[in-house]
Formats: sequence, C-alpha cells, structure tokens
Amino acid sequence: MNRSVLTGASGFLGSHVAEILLAEGRPVMALLRPSSSTENVPPGCLTARVDFMDPSSMEEPLAGADVIIHCAGATSAGSQEEFDRANALVTANLLSAGKAAAPGALFIFISSQAASGPSGCGPVTAYGRSKLLGEFAVRDSRNWIILRPPAIFGPRDPASAPVMRMALRGLFVSPWLNGGGFGLVYAEDLARLIASLPGFPGAVGQTLSPSYGRLFSWKDFHHVLEDASGRRILHVRVPPFLVRTAGFMSEALASFSGRTPFFCMDKCRELLAREWDLEDGLTRRLTGWEPSMTVEEAMRSTFRYYAEKG
Repeated sequence: MNRSVLTGASGFLGSHVAEILLAEGRPVMALLRPSSSTENVPPGCLTARVDFMDPSSMEEPLAGADVIIHCAGATSAGSQEEFDRANALVTANLLSAGKAAAPGALFIFISSQAASGPSGCGPVTAYGRSKLLGEFAVRDSRNWIILRPPAIFGPRDPASAPVMRMALRGLFVSPWLNGGGFGLVYAEDLARLIASLPGFPGAVGQTLSPSYGRLFSWKDFHHVLEDASGRRILHVRVPPFLVRTAGFMSEALASFSGRTPFFCMDKCRELLAREWDLEDGLTRRLTGWEPSMTVEEAMRSTFRYYAEKG
C-alpha cells in the first residue's frame, strides 16, 4: 500500500486528492505551513507542520514515503520573486528533502497550463514562469510525473467562487472575444487521476495535460453555466481595452495600499488569450483516464456546493 505525502491538503485541489486517497484506504501525511488552516483537511489525514523554506524540516514526515504529491503553490503574489519563491524554490526544497528521506518515492508535481502559455509559446505571466521554473527542478530529478491542468473548477475553489456566486444571482461577466478558447477540468476528476498515477509506470517522466478534450469560448462557458444552473444568466461582455484598464487600475490601487491586487495585468493576459493547446490524448493512452461526468453535470455539482454554502 502506497504511503503518500501531500502538500496543499488545506487548499482546493489538494483537499480533493486527500479525500480520494483516504477513501481508498491509503495513508496520507499532509505537510502544512504553521499558519495553514485545517478546515479543508479531511478527517483521517495525518498532518505535520513544516517550514517549506527549510528542507530539513520536511525530512522526518517524508521518511518512508512511496509517493510525494506536490499540490501546494501560490496563485497570487506581489512580484515575480514572490511567485518564484512559493512555486519554484518550495518545489526544489521538497525535492531535496525527498531525495534525503525518501529517495525512491515517485514525485508528482501539479504545475499549470500557464507554464506552457497560450499556443504553447511560453508563459505570459509571473505565475506561469514560476511554475515552469518548478518544472525545471522536477525534471532534474528522477522518478517524476508533471501535470499541467488547464482551468480547474469545482467545490472549495476560492478563485472561481465569486464567478459561481454571481452566476447563481443571474450574472456572468467575461471578456468580449470571438474565436479560440480555454480548457477545463473538474477538480474531483483531476484528483482521481492524481491518486491513480502511481499505478501507471508508463506515465513516469511524462508531462500530462488532462482536460475535457475541447476548447471552451466565453460564450460556450456561459451556456454551460446556464445549463448547469437551470436559469437564464445575463452575459455581460467587456471589451478587451476595458479589461486591461481594470487590471491597470487594480494594480495601481494595490500599490497605494501595499496589498496584492485581486485582479492584475498578468490575469488580463491570461483572460484575453484566445488559443490554449489541448493534449493529444496522452493521458488517456497512458492511464485510461477520462472525465467521469460531462462538464454540465460537473458544473451542477459545483453550483450545488455554492448554493448550500450561501
């Protein structure tokens, strides 16, 4: 039975991964920062408070691990340096600790499609660049699998919560773009894949990008929201120059307050990107993985969660 060590169990995707591993009877050790909340950490999950800047603090809880799943990371930060520290340096430190305490463990790194950028031409954001740096560290090790998921949605996602709650009130706001689109994957399906990866040795040394296998335009996504909610949702389409203006203003206001902006120019670049690559089916060929439900069914489940949460 694989003993899994997991980062990010207090967050969105990591909490789903922990639930699936525990449901399968597999012991899980969650590495948490001293300040991390345990609200989303499922019962039955062992926990250890560590300093991700100090590899030696992670060696004891990593000892004897068969699988190290690195889901933790920063999706917002005030600078490239902060992103690099949270997403690249932490990854390198975890690899170092794993090499010392569990040298034979499979290392599963949850990166992001932002690391490849639109059309696979390279990252266009500080977040994407930091994830790519993390990938470089992983590829310099041995016995690894990298996942580059597209946009992830599902229960407990703080990033998409405002969108879901607004849609429940009958409103959806998006950039006014024609053509192109972005990929999607449901959090529980992605977590199921992550939990299954140790059983597929052919996936070792591969970079996988699981998704629904189609691109969604903003108009398509609006239709998914309407279908899932069972109601009409007003779609407000914002011209690209206004999206950029909002990002600029948000950054300017944040600079005065000293806070990290909720919306920024980097986020604008990703929102306005028209072409995101889709995987050619590598994940399915290596693992047999496919989404367990349609995107509409998955969105209904997501809506139910937010409706119950108010």
